[in-house]
Amino acid sequence: MLGALMLAALTFNTAETAGTLSATGAFTGYTYVVTFLGDVSGFSPDAVSVLFVVFSVACLAGVSITGALLDRFPQSALVTAVATQAVGMLGLYAFGVHPVTTVMFLVLMGGALGPVFMTTQNAMLHYAPGRTDIALAANSGAYNAGIAAGAALGGLVLPLADVRSTFLAGGLLTVGSCVVLLGGQLPRGRRRSERSTRR
Repeated sequence: MLGALMLAALTFNTAETAGTLSATGAFTGYTYVVTFLGDVSGFSPDAVSVLFVVFSVACLAGVSITGALLDRFPQSALVTAVATQAVGMLGLYAFGVHPVTTVMFLVLMGGALGPVFMTTQNAMLHYAPGRTDIALAANSGAYNAGIAAGAALGGLVLPLADVRSTFLAGGLLTVGSCVVLLGGQLPRGRRRSERSTRR
């Protein structure tokens, strides 16, 4: 019994750590995406507004696709979402000076942003060692902490380098999230839907 609880805590902590790192990475760059699209990619303010619509549609599509596959492939969906975010951010850093590739990688990042939160929450509910309502709160808290930390980190990077570097830093943090997930090797576990929110 104790061993099972320790395993559950390990996998829960893996998911929480990966989620926090990925949120921090995402918002290290995303906080400054308007500046990036204007100064680096050369889009006009009107075009940037359109790109935000494209980003939102990509996020909705990513959530819809992930939701349809999450029950069948929970671990693969989580790793894929985080890896897609990393590719999108690093692609924006490397190829953001080209408008066409900027749109491509922005869509990848948008398509991953919602699914990362969703798949992380799913994993934390699966492997929560105690109450699932506390797991939900922990996931939301970790994500919000990541948003704040990402914005702060981007604010530190921006005056030292340039706005492109915020996406490099964010992409590397997201790669770190992938490493945590692959190193943690979340085991296949039974669904916890039957568990009450009370012990």
